[in-house]
Amino acid sequence: GLGAQGARGLAGGSSGDMQRATCAQAMVAPSGYEVLKEEDLEEYAAKATLLKHKKTGAEILSMEKDDDNKVFGIAFRTPVDDSMGIPHILEHSVLCGSRKFPSKSPFIELRKSSLHTFLNAMTYPDRTLYPVASQNEKDFYNLAEVYLDSVLHPRAAKDPLVMAQEGWHYQIQDEQDDALKISGVVYNEMKGVYSSPDSLHARGTIKALFPDVNYAEDSGGDPVEIPNLTYEKFKTFHQAYYHPSNSRIFFYGNDPVEKRFELISSYLDEFEALPGGSGHSMVPTQELKGKPWSFAQSIPAPKGQEDKKHMATVGWVVSEEPFSELEGLSWDLIDQLLLGNTAAKLRKTLSDSGLGSSVLGGGMSTYLKQPFYTVGLKGLESAQVGIKVQKLVMEVLQEAASDGFDQAAIDAALNRVEFSLREFDTASTQRGMAFLFGAMSDWNYNRDPVKGFKFENTLAELKDKLSSDEAYLQNLIQTRLIDNPHRVLVTSSPDSTLEEKKEKELEEKLARDRETMTTEQLDSVRSLMEQLKERQATPDPPEVISKIPRLTVSDLDRDTKTIPEDKETIDGVNVLTHTLSTNGIVYADAALDISDIDVSLLPVLNLFTRIASGATGTQGKDRVQLRQHIDTHTGGVSCSWGSSTKVDRNDQGLTVVRSPKTVQVRLYMRGKATAEKADTMFDLFNEMLYSCRLDDQERIVQMLKESKSGMEASLVGRGNSYAVGRLSSRNHMPGLLNEMTGGLEYYNTVVAMLEEAQKDFPSLQAKLQRILDYVASRTKEHFTINLTADEKSLEKARGSVSKYVGSVDFPGELKEEKASNTLSSLASKLGGSDAMEGVIIPTQVNYVAMGGRMYQAGERVGGSSSVVTNFLKTGYLWDKIRVMGGAYGAGFSLNARLGTFAFSSYRDPNVKLTIENYRKAADYLINADIPKEEVDRAIIGTISGLDYPQTPNGKGQTSFSRYFTGYTTEDAQRWRDEVLATTADDFKQFGLRLKKALETEGVVGVCAFGSNTALTAAKEDGLDLELKEAFAK
Repeated sequence: GLGAQGARGLAGGSSGDMQRATCAQAMVAPSGYEVLKEEDLEEYAAKATLLKHKKTGAEILSMEKDDDNKVFGIAFRTPVDDSMGIPHILEHSVLCGSRKFPSKSPFIELRKSSLHTFLNAMTYPDRTLYPVASQNEKDFYNLAEVYLDSVLHPRAAKDPLVMAQEGWHYQIQDEQDDALKISGVVYNEMKGVYSSPDSLHARGTIKALFPDVNYAEDSGGDPVEIPNLTYEKFKTFHQAYYHPSNSRIFFYGNDPVEKRFELISSYLDEFEALPGGSGHSMVPTQELKGKPWSFAQSIPAPKGQEDKKHMATVGWVVSEEPFSELEGLSWDLIDQLLLGNTAAKLRKTLSDSGLGSSVLGGGMSTYLKQPFYTVGLKGLESAQVGIKVQKLVMEVLQEAASDGFDQAAIDAALNRVEFSLREFDTASTQRGMAFLFGAMSDWNYNRDPVKGFKFENTLAELKDKLSSDEAYLQNLIQTRLIDNPHRVLVTSSPDSTLEEKKEKELEEKLARDRETMTTEQLDSVRSLMEQLKERQATPDPPEVISKIPRLTVSDLDRDTKTIPEDKETIDGVNVLTHTLSTNGIVYADAALDISDIDVSLLPVLNLFTRIASGATGTQGKDRVQLRQHIDTHTGGVSCSWGSSTKVDRNDQGLTVVRSPKTVQVRLYMRGKATAEKADTMFDLFNEMLYSCRLDDQERIVQMLKESKSGMEASLVGRGNSYAVGRLSSRNHMPGLLNEMTGGLEYYNTVVAMLEEAQKDFPSLQAKLQRILDYVASRTKEHFTINLTADEKSLEKARGSVSKYVGSVDFPGELKEEKASNTLSSLASKLGGSDAMEGVIIPTQVNYVAMGGRMYQAGERVGGSSSVVTNFLKTGYLWDKIRVMGGAYGAGFSLNARLGTFAFSSYRDPNVKLTIENYRKAADYLINADIPKEEVDRAIIGTISGLDYPQTPNGKGQTSFSRYFTGYTTEDAQRWRDEVLATTADDFKQFGLRLKKALETEGVVGVCAFGSNTALTAAKEDGLDLELKEAFAK
């Protein structure tokens, strides 16, 4: 998908000790290399060395840091001058077999059977990046070696079948009807991207801003252009750009440095330098234009839903030169001030203007050669409104440039920027990966990859600048934006006939191609199809698979990782603490059990938690003052809610499947702050929850518009998760709750709430008030607090908790009036699990899910089930749905706590064929004679998922959720033991159980999100789907 900053990924589907780094010894250059630069990164207790391979000119950034999660990456600069998607197709193709590892897909073999914590590849507009990560040194070097061999010596450079499969090829329907079709993994992926209005608008913005350089084309590939790609052109591109002279190689972690150079020398030494080095791949500079202009395009929209679907973005290329470190950090600060949150000046003005539904663009971007700035609105009445949006943007910028920002706002924004630099909590991105992504933004353009990590001096310089030059930020806004004529207004207008037009144009093109084909050409299309089918259907021989280096089960840790946890009571409230190194930061969660809330209030909970996150301010502070207060004193405070299922146990104390009719619901206040500010953070928990403002009609209407437009985009882009969600909602309470508060059903609720907010606000406000009254009626027994910090900070935080508990106005005892309409009353809505549903969305691809109940309440699901699940995903489904079917991804999930399963596909050209393949999965497991090596590989891949690296905050959250569900370290260890003990017979038993579920009447249902054309065709082809529009009028 679209990963880091506009990159396209391959896998269908992510302890910053501040003490001084002990100054490492200067590196002696390994033989064949010269050291260009060495830096001690005291900010991160790390060391970075930049080297050059003398023979080829390849550059290597070698980072040493005491971190088990080691990262390797190799990148090539890959500029394009057309939109055939060559870099993207190559990114997929090079991982389909290489000189040393000739199997069909070493990538999927590694996915199946390594301890990778990251394994993917990304195509950016001007570079292609291949990163891997693992916490096991042997595994890490296996991954790095396979990746190096794949990019430098891929089978794809000699074998046209690879490009045909991953890029595009013709298919002939059948003997009687020899009409042509086009298939290919990237082709179908990009059809999905080009169905997304948001993606197309973002693409149009880059194209408009950089009309004269490579960025005007789409490196991911335009589905209309992809079929123009020839194998010759593909091969030439690989030869030109996938060469050490054009490469950047990255290492990070605690592995021995000499081992890094041994590995890369074994590859680099056999190459000669390219005559011009990497000069041929430099992206030219977009010269700044002398006057503003505009750019308009069409985007798809559902029929009858065109109104209020226009988008507009104002964009600037702000400079022909890169920013200095100081200016880069200054723009981080300006972005925080103008767009950093809902109360920031520019975001708030656009949001409150009523012109559109939600703000687009995040301000300054620096991941391409030149910095560019974008901001806009979606959900506009017409393209003309774009002119008003531009006028408003210019007014706010002008006001900021003339009047500046008040000191309190600057202090708050600066604290927030500084907090995130020091915390370096990269959340879902691992630390080493964050260094790699950060380095590439400069390194790709021959700039110093390390200077961006040295933030202390730059931060001090920025603070000096702010105190010595009051107009510093104002001048930047004035010169870089207001006085800069290289400005474009991009408008995208909805066209409900666009998808049909595209389909019709494609049909006509294919008919023309078919007309002009000679018998020989038709025969060669058939022959390629046959060869491809045969290749796809023939498993790699064991001796080929065995060439891929891999761990054995004996290399694996037998013990589950534990998280430190202590339980105590502070003033009558249960508190969990986790002593972990957090750099002086306290992470806190206050959870409130709200499981007996009135069911009618559930759909309003999302709105309530956004309000309690500060969206409308509090009784004592408007939303701007509140946001400044949060940012001045903390790293963030928010409110959320979630549901979970308690573990059920049998007489032996083992976990078993729980009744589908139970669920727990909790409200959370979450925050992070330095230990000195913990008091303020807890005061904010109290103020934001109990004194939130429920009467701001204008703001609440705007928030509901944002929710509606956000859901419209995600229903089209992530149809697979919505389809699986609908299946779950028929089978168990947590699934039903998720559908009511986040699924397709919730979309209709949001539409209704928006109307209510506009026409009968008092009735919506009354529901919000009922939630607040209910929350205020909770007693100490309903409260649990979770703290994650180092020992010293925890000690301070305990005092803050005591003050907090004392300040909450708890009722003496629980009022006895129970909601008549509790969650258990929802149980009657479960059922109809065998429904066959087709949901029509404006798209050119499909998302097909099928699932139901596989285990009954009280039955035990063993750890081996996760090994079989992993095996199905990376084996049978990958081959059938992706490799042969042409979908971008396929999945299988089993909910061990609730006993249900689901198959799903992502950006899939098929519907009926996919379901037929799902139905054959059980027989495949029953009849497959799975050798022990294959079972072991699946075990290794499964353990990799259990041992994912987590930040201290992540560990604290995991432990907190286990506390509520009753899942213990012993349960986790037993599960791991069962994973490690999996045998071939477990696969067969799982297959038999799956077969029984598939063949029992009334158990298994289907839900497919897709285009009208595809769903109607599937129905006509005998699939008994009940069709409905996702966006009913």
